Amino acid sequence: MGMRIVFVIDSFNLNNGTAATARRYAEELRKRGHEVTILAAGSADGNKTGIRKLRIPFFQPLIEKQGFCFARPNDEAYYRAFRNADIIHFFLPTWFCRRGEFIARQMRIPTVSAFHLQPENVTYSIGLGKSKRANDVIYRYFYKCFYNRFRFIHCPSEMIAEQLMQHGYDAECRVISNGVNDLFRPAEVRRPEYLKGKIVLLMVGRLSGEKRQDLLIEAVQYSKYRDKIQLVFAGMGPKEKKYRKLSRNLKNKPIFRFFTQEELLQMYNICDLYIHTSDAEIEGISCIEAMACGAVPVISDSHLSATKSFALHPNCLFKAGDARSLAEKIDYWIEHPEERSKMSRIYAEKAETIRVSKCVAEMERLYKDVISDYHKNGYKQPEKSRLRKLLHPDTDAVNVAYSKRTPARQALFYVFTNLIAIIIYFIDTVFFGLVIEGKDKLKKVRGGAVTVMNHIHPMDCTMVKLAVFPRPIYFTSLVNNLELPLVGWLIRFCGALPVPNGKGKLVGFMKHIKHGIQNGDLVHFYPEGMLIRNYEGLREFQPGAFYTAVHTGCPVIPMVLVNIHPQGIWRIAGGRRMHLFIGEPQYPNSELSPKESVTELKNRTWQIMNEMMNEPVEAERISFSVAVRIACILYIASQVVRIIAIRL
Repeated sequence: MGMRIVFVIDSFNLNNGTAATARRYAEELRKRGHEVTILAAGSADGNKTGIRKLRIPFFQPLIEKQGFCFARPNDEAYYRAFRNADIIHFFLPTWFCRRGEFIARQMRIPTVSAFHLQPENVTYSIGLGKSKRANDVIYRYFYKCFYNRFRFIHCPSEMIAEQLMQHGYDAECRVISNGVNDLFRPAEVRRPEYLKGKIVLLMVGRLSGEKRQDLLIEAVQYSKYRDKIQLVFAGMGPKEKKYRKLSRNLKNKPIFRFFTQEELLQMYNICDLYIHTSDAEIEGISCIEAMACGAVPVISDSHLSATKSFALHPNCLFKAGDARSLAEKIDYWIEHPEERSKMSRIYAEKAETIRVSKCVAEMERLYKDVISDYHKNGYKQPEKSRLRKLLHPDTDAVNVAYSKRTPARQALFYVFTNLIAIIIYFIDTVFFGLVIEGKDKLKKVRGGAVTVMNHIHPMDCTMVKLAVFPRPIYFTSLVNNLELPLVGWLIRFCGALPVPNGKGKLVGFMKHIKHGIQNGDLVHFYPEGMLIRNYEGLREFQPGAFYTAVHTGCPVIPMVLVNIHPQGIWRIAGGRRMHLFIGEPQYPNSELSPKESVTELKNRTWQIMNEMMNEPVEAERISFSVAVRIACILYIASQVVRIIAIRL
């Protein structure tokens, strides 16, 4: 049976190595019966969910020249793509993938990561490529912000796996080649007129610092055959202008241009030699493609380039950074055409062992191992620094404190949360345009109760507090929320109760919740579970809130938070506004068994909330926030007019 797999990658359709690998793997996995969904920047297309691009001020031109783009994190897109997935594959340690991993963890879906972004790809672009300290800092940063959350990392080569282990990465680094497409094979191709009678040296890749195209330009000037050599650089990048200037003294001006996959196939079969001068390379997929077409490569022996492992002849390696050494190897192969022809056949046979179909079979095994490990051990929990441990409260102690409350502690909690609510009122009404409707329905509930609401805004818990004001209310919360530095303490004092992991602790937690409700507490649940910002619609409910209501005999108070988009002048003045609707209390059906009653109460509450969400709303009504904004706009306008009048 096929797996449902999601690829999370910033750029999928652009012409860079990581995107090309993702496309090949997705195509091959679908051939093998798996369902593959792509989450990436750009327009939606078939099984691809399109995401808005994230533009980085000042650096955006450089990013685009590198053939890359960032995707903007989108919680709703993550949720829709992830909800039926068996495993999620993250390709890069970007903001987009990091947020996706956070969402996947909340949705309890197995995850695996890949290491495709070598620190040198970043440091060479800013002039620090040879700085070991700068590269080490990036390795540590990648680990702390992303890779410490995985038990398995896909590494395209042994070289990068060794680098990760040397830098303290403690996951299992599974080495699987990116593979070569079946399209790339030896073929009889007629040379175009402009290449006839010339020695064609091909290099494919971004025109960027770590690729070292400048080395090849310099080496040609040392070659005995420099007047016959024609350089072809297939790629684009920020160094193009510099390389054109550097090669102005060559008799045959180098060709700089972007090649389609079909054009590359022809060039691989036309070229006399394929040159790979890169100082840093995780694998070098273009070199593998050239080998698969029978091109003999000449490769840098840099210790940070995995591509050197493909050299099958001593004269296929040159000393890294040494243009004279490269020129010697080029001249050797030009002077030994018979040996070059023999090696061409050997390289084409070697490439058959790393066809993408064989690599995908290994990736399938990795996916199965990840899923199996998740079901046995759960998620890997990143180790927290000593400072981080000090800056957030002990979540177990929070629940113990709730279960052992004293009257004095309860009175202090009542005063503190209501003072905070006064400040919150101005924030929620002015900045978010909050309007609460149906507060009179809360008067029907005298004792304890469970409140439920859709979860679409980071501040929606404060809106619930304003809805029940001045009554105190407690909130069930993810443990992660209380583990935020400093902010965790504020969340804790405002009544958050972290839901523990593990069945044993969860049973005790639910006992404390039930006891509190029986003593008159209001406890708020988010039955949808995770936060999906600005999600339009109602998601599937979890049974926890309704189980609590049935076993305590208390009502469920449904609430719905809706984003309103004002029209006309109110759109300019008010922007997005939020309406919180409070519904009629819903009581458990005592005639049903407890299990049936939980399901019936859950479904009934969902139906009522869905109807509340779809009721028409008077979007034009002036709220307090809109009035304040209009007053500010009029005041600023009057001051501008006054200044202009004075100057005139």
